[in-house]
Amino acid sequence: SSIANVTFEPNARTNWHKHSGGQILLVTAGKGLYKEEGKPVRVLETGDVVQIPPNTKHWHGAYPKKQFAHISIEPNLPDNTTEWLEPVSDEEYESEVK
Repeated sequence: SSIANVTFEPNARTNWHKHSGGQILLVTAGKGLYKEEGKPVRVLETGDVVQIPPNTKHWHGAYPKKQFAHISIEPNLPDNTTEWLEPVSDEEYESEVK
């Protein structure tokens, strides 16, 4: 497994992306968002766990005006690769937090 501690400043987020072997997020601080393509956004708080299936297009990041941190675990190495896709626009991001 690859394990990383990831922090986000308020409003920061990843691009859309996929992990060929999936990903697990363990929320350690703050408030964040997780979005899978075609599904409603999920608000994340300290203690939440997200299990992301292989090859699922998604993004994650901080909630507006909140810092956010999670531990990222990428299982199924060495075959788990990350495919980075298009940015999440400000309009797309803001539409998820009504």
